[in-house]
Amino acid sequence: MVRLSRSGVWISILIGFLLVAVAATAATLVASKHRGSDGWRAGFLAYGQVSVAISGDDVNSPRTKRCIANSVQAGIDVRQGVPVVISLDGRAVGGGDLSTGELIQGTTHGRPSESWRASCHYKFSAPVTEPGEGQYTVDIGDAKVAFSMDDLRNGIDLGLS
Repeated sequence: MVRLSRSGVWISILIGFLLVAVAATAATLVASKHRGSDGWRAGFLAYGQVSVAISGDDVNSPRTKRCIANSVQAGIDVRQGVPVVISLDGRAVGGGDLSTGELIQGTTHGRPSESWRASCHYKFSAPVTEPGEGQYTVDIGDAKVAFSMDDLRNGIDLGLS
């Protein structure tokens, strides 16, 4: 059995504390490399609303009542769950999907008669995990609409035809 003197015990304890301190410093350095300059992870929550106008015979269809709206601009039927991609200079940096649509109906008064109009409104939020400087687009189907970073942070209203 090995017996340590008092100084040997204290030296062993000191070496143990030094190893723990070095490991903690290394872990802090690795963690800080994954954070922004302000100490927090860079990123923001983009959010907004997508509106799709519905016209003609489609206003009173069963699809419209479920808020499934055909968008020529997006090249798809817009509905709950459709992916929303936030791109920066053509590279995806965030994403989410559309909420359940809210159907808004009304009439337009014109000459010689009035007509029905409707639109479906879908909300979304999309965490942007890799922000930067450049051109942001909100991509839904084939539609790619440009917005600034401030617009995305403050909420956008995207109207698709």
